[in-house]
Amino acid sequence: MLKSLVSSKCINFERLLVLKAKELGLDGNECHILLLIYALKEASVRLITPAMLQNYSLLSTHDLNKVLQSLLSKKFIYNRSGAISLNHLEERLLQEKNEEEPEEAISLVSIFEEQFGRALSPIELNILREWKESNYDDEMIVKALKEAVKSQVLNFRYIEGILHNWAKNGVKTRYVESEEPQRSVPISEYKWWEDE
Repeated sequence: MLKSLVSSKCINFERLLVLKAKELGLDGNECHILLLIYALKEASVRLITPAMLQNYSLLSTHDLNKVLQSLLSKKFIYNRSGAISLNHLEERLLQEKNEEEPEEAISLVSIFEEQFGRALSPIELNILREWKESNYDDEMIVKALKEAVKSQVLNFRYIEGILHNWAKNGVKTRYVESEEPQRSVPISEYKWWEDE
């Protein structure tokens, strides 16, 4: 039902953003910039840049940069090759307060976003959800991500291959790193100074 309301444009997201700004922790300038980005997106503007926003906003360049940085840190927007895009704003506006994701799922997504340097796409979020449903432990998923980072191959297919190999070898709940054995040098009782 909700999807049909969204697709038929029965929900006014601009009004919803203004009404839920305080609940989402947005100040007036952040709300203004989000409304501006949303309006440009609805007008089919493909490349929204800070310079373009400056043309429509009354904020100074310094203030606009502070607002954009704040919105980036709050994950309302993300930067894709210099263009500004909204980060699942409509879903956040439709989300009820008690529907918040569990803390561990949020931290797993934030770890991946930090390593990838961008917001995850809906397909990638579904892949993460599928891994969790396949009984892969969060710690195991993070370890697989670390292995991919070490190999400098940041894609979900590679990480999934690592998880599959570990599962095939019997590791299901947790990947245990094998510690390197400590090398010990035997202490010699030889007293070279007494040899003369």
